[in-house]
Amino acid sequence: MDIISKFAETGVAAINLKTLAAFVPILDERKAEIEIIQRKSFVYDDKRRTRNELDVYYPLNPSPTKNGKTPILFFVYGGGYNSGSKQFPEPFEMGYRALGSFFAKHGFITVIPDYRLVPEVKFPGSSEDIRDAVNWVCANVDLVAVPSIPAPDVDAVFIMGHSAGDVHTKVLSLYPPVSRTVNPRFKGVIWSGGGWFIVDEKKRFRVEVPAAQYLGSEEQQKEREPRALWNALSDEQIKDHPDILLVRAEREPDWLLLSWEEILPDIEKRRGEAPQMIIGKGHNHISPNWALCSGQGEEWGEEVVKWMKARIN
Repeated sequence: MDIISKFAETGVAAINLKTLAAFVPILDERKAEIEIIQRKSFVYDDKRRTRNELDVYYPLNPSPTKNGKTPILFFVYGGGYNSGSKQFPEPFEMGYRALGSFFAKHGFITVIPDYRLVPEVKFPGSSEDIRDAVNWVCANVDLVAVPSIPAPDVDAVFIMGHSAGDVHTKVLSLYPPVSRTVNPRFKGVIWSGGGWFIVDEKKRFRVEVPAAQYLGSEEQQKEREPRALWNALSDEQIKDHPDILLVRAEREPDWLLLSWEEILPDIEKRRGEAPQMIIGKGHNHISPNWALCSGQGEEWGEEVVKWMKARIN
């Protein structure tokens, strides 16, 4: 984290590769410890030939639910709508491997699915892929389960998305054509480092090309952004929405901080109370996920675990 704190820039393009490179030697040094956690891969949609797999990480010491089973966390990575993978190529291959192992070490079966990207897919295709991954796991617990730990608990499912993956996760729970086709009811949703609105009426930032390719015209962007989807829900749908945890880095890019100025009051207005927020101290937009299992900057992840465990007991 000392290296990360020296980066003056906060823009994603400026800090992305520098941040990954800073964590590569740290995670490589801990590779054996990280790889203690068992990982298995599955195809969740055999109708597609690519980007249709998910990785499952299994805890050594599960956090038992009230059903005596093992809770499940889905993680949806970001990548600006047009990049990202559950398994990066060398030398960055330990990134999401470490994230999956971190939450597994804290007692959760952790699932990281791939999903289709721009230009192959448009709204709401990526969220539909994530839904398919969630539904597949919950329909195939006997296949996913391992004999060393209690069975996966489909009544204790959480989902966390980051950056563009956070937007896909928001759409998954806020856009009824998709949300009503998710089979399990999430115990909680963790929205991490993603936008609340896409089009800034004050023109303080512009929409990046991949986001526009995914979401459509400016008019469609306004209709499809998470804030608009939230405001379009009925009072009953808001009441029935899973618990929300907000997570962001301390040193997010300016456009994201502007967007997040409105998320707390918007949620509080409809639900009567503001959700809990975790701020990753010293982190930039990229570093929180890569800090997990590094031995430094992991506090935000531990707080997420605490929040989830409070909802399974």
